[in-house]
Amino acid sequence: MATAELRPSPAQIRMNAIRRRVEGASPDWRLVDDGRLGMTAGQGAEQFAVLTFDRKADIGDQEIVAHARDDLVWLLATYDRLARHYRETIAEKERAERTRKGKDFAAECAMLCGQLAFRTFLQERHGLDTADRERIETRVRSILAIQSRAEINTDESARQRWFSLRAEFKQWKEGR
Repeated sequence: MATAELRPSPAQIRMNAIRRRVEGASPDWRLVDDGRLGMTAGQGAEQFAVLTFDRKADIGDQEIVAHARDDLVWLLATYDRLARHYRETIAEKERAERTRKGKDFAAECAMLCGQLAFRTFLQERHGLDTADRERIETRVRSILAIQSRAEINTDESARQRWFSLRAEFKQWKEGR
């Protein structure tokens, strides 16, 4: 099965064109006033007139043109940093999601509720009547302040409370 070729979006096509224009332009632009206000471009001492401003042109219009190349270089570099940060953030989020999804903490909680040692721990530490499984599950949900064990997988604070209870159980078990 052939993989579909990804086509760049119109915005990416435009960004690529801007990047090509900046890369193709001379690296050294200067504002000059040799009787006529203008811009030169080139490399080092070798400069060529690129444009001349009409003396009546608004200073704001002159400023935007005079700084266009430097502003584009800065914007492209900033865009690249932000895009890299965005990709890294998305990748980290996906790694965390895979890690979180890799372990079903709600199922872990259900399995522990079925273990005699965990029931004894709940009885000793939390005053739980371990006569039946429903009471155990209700009490654990109460301890974790959740309505459903599924919240352990979907709510970070519920998951942290589960981790604390699990750590408390482990510590209790090791101290027996």
